[in-house]
Amino acid sequence: MYLNMYLDRVPGINITEYALENTTYSAFYYYWRDELFQRVCRLFEEKTDPVPAKEIEIRLMIQGHCGIMPYKGELTAFFGTYNGISKYMDEKPFYCVHSPLYSGNHTVGKDIEVISNNTLRNPLYDMIHHYAILLAHAEVTYVHAMVNARNAGGTPIAKTTKQLHSIKEFLGKLFDGKFGVVEDIGEIGVEYAGTSTNTSQNIDSIWNTRQRILADFLSDIGVKSGFDKRSNTVSDEINADTPSLLINLDDMLNARKEGFEKINKLFGTSWTVELNPDINYVNYFTDPSIDMEKVGAKNEEDN
Repeated sequence: MYLNMYLDRVPGINITEYALENTTYSAFYYYWRDELFQRVCRLFEEKTDPVPAKEIEIRLMIQGHCGIMPYKGELTAFFGTYNGISKYMDEKPFYCVHSPLYSGNHTVGKDIEVISNNTLRNPLYDMIHHYAILLAHAEVTYVHAMVNARNAGGTPIAKTTKQLHSIKEFLGKLFDGKFGVVEDIGEIGVEYAGTSTNTSQNIDSIWNTRQRILADFLSDIGVKSGFDKRSNTVSDEINADTPSLLINLDDMLNARKEGFEKINKLFGTSWTVELNPDINYVNYFTDPSIDMEKVGAKNEEDN
């Protein structure tokens, strides 16, 4: 008998259908796409009253830049596109904004200011898409490897429609962790392909691959990951990748600071931006009062 938990009482959630439908590649892709997008939107802590900071980050991550201008007397974040002619291909004098309620073309620096995500105004959505694909493949493989580990007897081959339904019922029970058998209706003999007493994939190896993909994503956006730390890690190893991590993170932070300064000057605001304290490891690793050799020794002692 199952407990009547809170989420079981929420309308629209059927645990059986939800579990089966959400172990597919597509389901995992959508999960990781949204999860990674949420993570990058929380890289910075911003004070942007009256504009919600998330509205700025959403536009920066999706298109690489975000227009800020008054709409009906209140500063508003807009999606938009640069346009016009200048001596540089990527520097335009005008910015055409668009939203469900308003669209229009405005002069940059006069009517509107534009915040960039980084020096080249590149969005992070393509990176999110790339890693969501990799993580989705890793997770669906991991789930199937765990399910297949329950039965390494090969794949049953149906010869009749009735056998097909029997096999489907068996595989459904196998997925759910229940006991079940394949009923050989007609007694013609159910055949199995790829019979083996070993699983085809190492579950630990698949999980480590998944963790490394996630660590690579964090590294690409400039966030340190503890995945590769071992008991014999020393201070030089802990610090080795810090400069390369800061390239992306500092670039995005400086682009926001530059954009905020222009907005403050044009509209008289007091917008500020800093790294999210939850990921601001920079001071920790650059503080001269911290003896990194002792940190490495402490790690070794703890492990």
